[in-house]
Amino acid sequence: MKKTFSTILVLMLLIVASDVFAQLKITGDARFRPRLDIDDKTEAGGNVSNDVYYMYRIRLHLNWNLGDGYFVQSQLGHNGISGFGVFGRGSYPDQLGTYSDFSESSRKMSVDFMMLNGGFACDTYGYKMGLFEVGAYNNPIYDVHYYVSKMIDAPFFIFNNDGLVGASAYYKAGPGKVTLSAYYDNAFGKSVEDADGNEVSNQNDQYTFYADYNLKLAEWSVQPMVMMTVADSAAAPMTFGANITSPKLVGDLALGLSAIYSSNSVKQAETNYVDFSNVGNEYTAWKVRAKVSGKLGVGNLLAYAELGNREDTFDNATTKKNDFLFWWLAYEMNIYKGDAGSFSVSPTWRHIVADVEDVNVQTRDKFEVNFDFKF
Repeated sequence: MKKTFSTILVLMLLIVASDVFAQLKITGDARFRPRLDIDDKTEAGGNVSNDVYYMYRIRLHLNWNLGDGYFVQSQLGHNGISGFGVFGRGSYPDQLGTYSDFSESSRKMSVDFMMLNGGFACDTYGYKMGLFEVGAYNNPIYDVHYYVSKMIDAPFFIFNNDGLVGASAYYKAGPGKVTLSAYYDNAFGKSVEDADGNEVSNQNDQYTFYADYNLKLAEWSVQPMVMMTVADSAAAPMTFGANITSPKLVGDLALGLSAIYSSNSVKQAETNYVDFSNVGNEYTAWKVRAKVSGKLGVGNLLAYAELGNREDTFDNATTKKNDFLFWWLAYEMNIYKGDAGSFSVSPTWRHIVADVEDVNVQTRDKFEVNFDFKF
C-alpha cells in the first residue's frame, strides 16, 4: 500500500512539474573576449599602460508564461562589469566590477540574479515591476543622466548591467506607444531623532522618473524622452533627448541619431552625496550619437560615433569644460546557426578620448574579439 501511494505521489509531482516547466522558456548566451587595452594618460602627466587580458561571461534567461498575459522574467549572470569575469583573477568585485588582488586562476566568478521581475503584457498595454533591463545599450539617455562624468562607451550598460529596480508601464496611444517608468535609485532616506524628540536628520530616498513616446513617421522610428531625478542633497538632473532610427536606406543598412541634453542645478554646498557616477555640482551636458548598423557583406556592421560635453559650474562661479569623443566599430560574422543556437565572431575597436579644458587626460583604445554562443 505504501509503495502504491508513493508511486502515485511521484507521478502527481511529475505531472505538476512537467506542466510548470512547460511554461518555462530558457535561453542564454556565452561570450569569450580577448582584449588588448591601451590606456594613455601621458599628456596630462600620467602613464601609458598596455594590457592583454581575457574575459568571459554566461547569462541565462528564464522566462515563465503564467497565462493570460502574465509573466515572470529573470536573468542569471555575474555582477561584474558587463557581467564579465577575467581569466586568472579573483572572485571578489567591488561596486564597479574590478577585482581585488587575487591571482589564483582556479577562482570562479559568482552568479547573481541580474534581472528579476513580473508583470502583464498585451498588444495595447502592459506593466512590470522588480529588477528589469532598461535598454541602455541602444538608448544613451541613461548614460548622460546617471553617468555624466563618463558619459561615453555605454557606461550604464557596462556598470549597471542594464538593470534598475522599479516599475514600468506602457500604453498604445494614437500612432505610438507611451512608456512611463519609476526607478528606485537608492535607499538613502531615513529620519533620526534624539532622546528629546529633536530631529537630527531627515532625508528622502532617491527616485528617477522616465517617460518616452515611441512612434513611426514615414517608416522612421522617433522616440522623444525625458528623465528626472528627485533626491535630497544630491545631484538631481533633468534630462531630455530623442532617438531617431531610419528604415533601411543603403542596402540593408539603417542610420540612427541620438541627441541628449542634461542639466543639474544642485550646488556643491548643497550636495552631501551623489549616486552612480554623477557630478556633485551644477552642470550642463550634452551628447550626440550617430550610428550605422545592418547587414554588410557576409556579416553585420555596427559603427557609431559619439561627441559629448559637460560644463561644470562651481560655487565660486568658476567653470570647467569637459569634452568626450568615442567611436565603436564592430563587425559580426556568423559562423554557425542551427535550430539549437548559433556561434559568431565579432572583431571590435573602441576608441575613447577625454579632454579637460582642452588638455587630453585620457586616450584609450580597446581592441577585442568577441566569440559569442547563443542558445
